[in-house]
Amino acid sequence: MSSDTSSEGMPRDDSVIERRLATILCADVAGYSQLMGANEERTVRVFRGHREVFESLVRQYRGRIFNTAGDALLVEFASAVEAVRCATDIQAALRSRNERLAPEERMQFRMGINLGDVIVQGGDLLGDGVNVAARIQTATEPGGICISGTVHDQIQNKLSLSFKALGEQKYKNIANPVRTFTLHEGGVPVTRSARSRNPMIAAAVALGVALAGGAGYWNYRQAEAARDEQARVAAQLTAQLAAQTQATRQAQRAAEDAKREAQHQAQKQAADEAMRRAQDERARVEQDRKALENEKKALTEAAKKQVAPSAAAAAPLPAPARPAANRFDGVYAGRLCNQFANRAPNCWPVELTVRDGAVEGSWPSRAGPTSTARGRLDAAGAVALNLQGWSRKDQSMHGTLTGRVADGAMTVSGQWGDRATIDGTFKQASTAVATPQDAKSGAGRHDGDYIGQMCHPWIKPAQCWAVPLRVRNGAVEGSWVSENAQKAATVRGTLAPDGALRVTASSWTKNGTPTDAHLVGALRDGTLAGTGRWDGGAEVTGRWKRP
Repeated sequence: MSSDTSSEGMPRDDSVIERRLATILCADVAGYSQLMGANEERTVRVFRGHREVFESLVRQYRGRIFNTAGDALLVEFASAVEAVRCATDIQAALRSRNERLAPEERMQFRMGINLGDVIVQGGDLLGDGVNVAARIQTATEPGGICISGTVHDQIQNKLSLSFKALGEQKYKNIANPVRTFTLHEGGVPVTRSARSRNPMIAAAVALGVALAGGAGYWNYRQAEAARDEQARVAAQLTAQLAAQTQATRQAQRAAEDAKREAQHQAQKQAADEAMRRAQDERARVEQDRKALENEKKALTEAAKKQVAPSAAAAAPLPAPARPAANRFDGVYAGRLCNQFANRAPNCWPVELTVRDGAVEGSWPSRAGPTSTARGRLDAAGAVALNLQGWSRKDQSMHGTLTGRVADGAMTVSGQWGDRATIDGTFKQASTAVATPQDAKSGAGRHDGDYIGQMCHPWIKPAQCWAVPLRVRNGAVEGSWVSENAQKAATVRGTLAPDGALRVTASSWTKNGTPTDAHLVGALRDGTLAGTGRWDGGAEVTGRWKRP
């Protein structure tokens, strides 16, 4: 029991002293110092054997040894009857044991027993209840037992023992006289003179001593057998516990192996899905490129058929007037932004191509599929766009934008289908529309695979993870498996002919919430580098090189 609680299990109040009524047995070896002086090792060996007998019988009678000092032992009993029974059995067992020893090896205990109020201090007991038992013990003959009047009152008519009253005795440091009784050999009060006058009585006493000694020794052997059985059961339980522990550990290891295998399969599936999406997107882009190339070839063939067979014979004709809408043709670079009332806008780069009044553009969405912008630009500069996008939950979204082009700048605004506000601003980058043949000198000049990583520099040391990139016709794509959510994360954006980099990384937080980071940077000396921040404000960087 903790020292912070009382014997009833309640919290201990250090200001209150705990007391209880207890029967105290005090035992001490008679002439111990003389025995030690004669032969220390022999005395210690005999004392250990006597103490084993003593402790075994104390446990049998539910006693508790609460203090020892050299050859002295203090024992607490809840019952005065049990204390006296235990004392008589101990003395009988020790007498039987002494009979097997040489006379100079024999060792006898004096015992005193008292019932009184004691003070509890941790596992120790203090007070007059203990002191009286210790003083009574000093008045006892070697091998004998003395009890106080309080013990005698409790055991009357309960034990078949006979005590001799010694009257009220005064003891050192005990304020009041103590009624004292002594138990003679075999429980029969016999004086030395009576023993010499009546040989029959002496024989009876000797027989009683022998019987008591035999009973004590029998009890001792029974206690030893019980102790051996307890040790055997304890060893068996220990072995069973060890087997259970080993089985539990094996089950835990198997569960951990299964968990790791499941995570590995999930990562592999996510990576396969990301690769499939990337391949589908590349195939779609290639189809669009071929369609544009075929369209250009068809326009070129049609123009050739309209030219006169002989340019020399034909009178020079004035150049056809360029349609009014064509004056806005070209590439417009800028961005679209979702506007919010209570936080900063969410923007991403978009490049629009205007040809003969037709407006087209696309960008990679965080959900995976490509988002598009298509519409018309009339001769007066009025713009009308239809948006096809994707939500974070991979749901299709539609939006409409209107605006104008003036002085090479396009400004549009509108709403998504859920009435969320969106606007965009663009600048005309070129008056000529890029063609597939211009890829190597224009947007496609930096095409290829790039190997590198993205990092969180604010963690020391920096936390980095591998992210391969692929650039095709200025479109940047990459993917990795998010460690937080075990889901596919993506990088998509553009790499301009001048080396300007604009990408959006879409990943997952530790609690599975989608999050984006917009990185800007440049390609210099063969190294592609960018920096930006996640939605929560944490910095993220990226660095790649061609293999």
